[in-house]
Amino acid sequence: MLKKIKCLIVLFSVFISFSSAQIGNQLGYHPKAEKRLFYPGQFANTDFKVLDMKGDVVFEGTTSSDKEWEYSGTSVCLADFSTLSKKGQYELIIKGRNDADPILISTSIYEDLSKALVKSFYHARVSVEILKEFAGEYARPAGHPDDKVIIHSSAASKQRAAGSTISSPGGWYDAGDFNKYIVNSSITTYSMLHAVEMYPERVKLMNLNIPESGNATPDLLDETIVNIKWMLTMQDPNDGGVYHKLTSKKFCGIKMPHKDLSDRYVVMKSTAATLDFAATMAKAARVIKDYKTDYQALEKECETAAHYAWLWAMANPSVLYKQADDIKTGQYKDDKIADEWFWAASELYLLSSDKKYLKKVDFDSTNFGVPQWGRVSSLGLYSILTQNDGKAKVSGEKKTAKKKLLFQADKLVKEFENSAYRISITKFPWGSNSEVANQGVLLLQAYHLTNDSKYLKAADACASYILGANPLDYSFVTGFGRKSPMHIHERRSESDGIDAPVPGLLAGGPTLQAQHDCGKNKYPSEFPAMSYLDKECSFSTNEIAINWNAAAVYLFIGLESIYNEGNY
Repeated sequence: MLKKIKCLIVLFSVFISFSSAQIGNQLGYHPKAEKRLFYPGQFANTDFKVLDMKGDVVFEGTTSSDKEWEYSGTSVCLADFSTLSKKGQYELIIKGRNDADPILISTSIYEDLSKALVKSFYHARVSVEILKEFAGEYARPAGHPDDKVIIHSSAASKQRAAGSTISSPGGWYDAGDFNKYIVNSSITTYSMLHAVEMYPERVKLMNLNIPESGNATPDLLDETIVNIKWMLTMQDPNDGGVYHKLTSKKFCGIKMPHKDLSDRYVVMKSTAATLDFAATMAKAARVIKDYKTDYQALEKECETAAHYAWLWAMANPSVLYKQADDIKTGQYKDDKIADEWFWAASELYLLSSDKKYLKKVDFDSTNFGVPQWGRVSSLGLYSILTQNDGKAKVSGEKKTAKKKLLFQADKLVKEFENSAYRISITKFPWGSNSEVANQGVLLLQAYHLTNDSKYLKAADACASYILGANPLDYSFVTGFGRKSPMHIHERRSESDGIDAPVPGLLAGGPTLQAQHDCGKNKYPSEFPAMSYLDKECSFSTNEIAINWNAAAVYLFIGLESIYNEGNY
């Protein structure tokens, strides 16, 4: 009985919060995008009007019937005004409500957002001072020089004894902590490289105001190369294996990077890290090839490193990461690495056309799904499907890859069409917003393969969900929207003395996992889509991470390109 009363109280408080505002994309809509707002179920089948700023009615319609979303426990209807495509500012008036937030329709709706999402990586650079001319009030001293990184006993070899040191500076801080992890850096770097490859014209237009701005290379690729150069230092030159992570022994407290003076270590080599590294370096070699003016030797360096890593993995096919007893930081542990083999083999085949790699491009024994750091096989599909046959003979593989990818995309479209909130997510893991962003990325790949607008509509809905079209009425990107996270779990933002966090960071989002962080009784709901807390303690829902941001970078740049550059 008490549990029922508690649920009713939660539902009532959710309803009160929800009914105080219309739910939708808090930035606005592109003229070519679908446009909808969500309202509590009591407004189902109700007439509404859209007015321009002069008060003239430019659209009239009726809301849908109400529908409950099982993941939020809320019942909603929607007002769809997708055929309104004229640029401008509007408001939607619905019978029975007196409030209305402004609605913006613009062709540049995601421009500043995309830049901020990428610029957040500059703020996360390691070993260098973050300068005021590029970072404004978020300028800070250099943290973690990483020029004397200790070889941990788990990483020791004949050539590199435990306790000896190597230099491994640069790259990006991984998440809310100050460590650097190869497996997570790999999918992050890939996502950025793939955006450069897929949307070169849009990427060239992005001026991020970073130290490299103004050279012959797009700023997005310049920023990505910062991490590529660090990743190269994580390969043992004596055997080609790659260290799993560079880390302190335990997480430090809430402090600025330059105040963390902990010893830093590289820990054991793993097959997953080495294969992820090989895949990323192979992709990098192919992308950098078209931008060699500023990075003359880097293409060859990446190519050599990729092949060398593959040789280590072939000799060490199942070295799974095991956390040493004295290391307490993030594990990125992965016991199933068939997906890493598929991804690395695909990328190396596309790089070299050497058929020996095709032996590991095994579609039948590989599981595919929405990518995340421990599920990378679909990244191989993306590369196979976007590579020209003239560069590598992959026509047969393309046919199979297309079938595998569209099977995943069609499942997402079905969920999108059936969802009360018109969104494809049905599971809320740690980093659920990254799951949404990566679903959007997969759907964009399907759209490019087919030109079928159903995939684009579902991808665009992922973007709107992230920006406020969700039952929490949150835009999950810091600094964007009328209600966005202010207390993210991220050491720099919590210790810099600035009220607002660095803009352009994607919060992890609702999940029922790890609610011990703030205490389960502090979370507002037992529904997975509602279990989010904008507090620093909530690393389960309010942390940030480079791989989450990278998926959002791809999604919003992709939508910008498709809508604005004749790809629609």
